[in-house]
Amino acid sequence: MINKQFEAYKIRREIKRSGESYKFQRHIKNEFDEPIIGMDDDVCSIQGLYHEENSNIQITTGDTTQVRTKKIPMVLCKWEEAKDLLVGDFTIINHKVFKVTGVVNVQEWSIVADISLEVVDNGIQN
Repeated sequence: MINKQFEAYKIRREIKRSGESYKFQRHIKNEFDEPIIGMDDDVCSIQGLYHEENSNIQITTGDTTQVRTKKIPMVLCKWEEAKDLLVGDFTIINHKVFKVTGVVNVQEWSIVADISLEVVDNGIQN
């Protein structure tokens, strides 16, 4: 049997020791449900651990298959801090805008959340 409280303690301790603070924002929308550029509302501030997950993309052309590895940025944090996030909220990490693509309740224990992110490509090279 797994001691959930002990597992939660270990993760919270690591987040407190090595985590960083991430401020998430949401675009304010007009009466037509369109985002207003430059007007953002603070959603929450989260203490979490940034990590990346590997994903494989296969491209099949005729007899050959090309496999590319794509990194998926994620933030591991406490569930209580992330439960108000919605898909489309965003944060800035290292001068790059990251959009929330999903929030997963790890093991459905309501202790830890894993926030999936996606880099917003604005076409400008830094």
